[in-house]
Amino acid sequence: MTQKQCLPILLLAVLFPLAPYPGGGAGRAAEEYSPSRSGAGDEATTLRLTLQGAPGGAATVPKRLSELQSLTGPDFLCTRRGPFLVAGNLQLPDYEYLVDGVLDYCAKALVATFFDRGPVAEKTVSIFVFRDYDTYETGLRRFFGVDPISPYGHYGHSQKYIVVNYETGPGTMVHELTHALMAEDFPDAPIWLAEGMASLYEHCRAEGSALRGDDNWRLPELRRALDEGTLESLAGLLAMTPEEFRARNESLNYARARYFCKYLEELGVLPRVYRRFRDRYSLDPTGEGAVAAELGKPLSAVEAAWRRWITFQYWRE
Repeated sequence: MTQKQCLPILLLAVLFPLAPYPGGGAGRAAEEYSPSRSGAGDEATTLRLTLQGAPGGAATVPKRLSELQSLTGPDFLCTRRGPFLVAGNLQLPDYEYLVDGVLDYCAKALVATFFDRGPVAEKTVSIFVFRDYDTYETGLRRFFGVDPISPYGHYGHSQKYIVVNYETGPGTMVHELTHALMAEDFPDAPIWLAEGMASLYEHCRAEGSALRGDDNWRLPELRRALDEGTLESLAGLLAMTPEEFRARNESLNYARARYFCKYLEELGVLPRVYRRFRDRYSLDPTGEGAVAAELGKPLSAVEAAWRRWITFQYWRE
């Protein structure tokens, strides 16, 4: 299936949101990240783990197609696309659409717009896609020796892999793909930018050769905080450590980060802010300087305009 053939389907697919899902496993450790598991108004956590050794030895993620095929067996379709190895227990049409449509198109769009230091063939990202939660849960235990840390999926920084429960929609793939690409391009990216952009593109549409974030289920919680006068400052968000981001009001922090990135995107400056921030990170560790420089005004004025903009955003499930 060609990219041109996939595009009409892709327009529908990437519009499909990463829906709130109340389930999920438990257990936190170091460095593997997944989307927040709750919707607006729910107490939320983003679950993380360090990949533990499977029974009898370390869980090693394959980096060659033959190794991936040997590990997953005949129930999985396997292929390579550039730096990505993709295994999926999907039906062939769904697998082709995922690889040639969602993955190929979105990776090229994100690299062209942001990640010009993205992964090359020597830095393989292995992707495991499971058709539903049952095979996702079984697959994590079989291949990695771990229980699910999220009902969606996660990106593993240490071994460069993505796991996806495809039942939650293709938005999960794009969220984790954004993490994988940013990890190579801007490894020091702070939590607000990493999760803000990944969440932005978990519900997006194709516009030419680029992606555009659409409103999604994170908006109502943001609107409610604004209306109730409990929305904390942008400066505070930009300065948050990962521990602070997840310690309190985590789902709201996701919403704030996502919708600040969406605001910058709608102003046409998100790619420039991203690159300026990346290239000057040692001098501007929160990104406040990049935002102020690209918008031509201090962060306090940017925040006032952003808060007004939020009041005009709407989302219906």
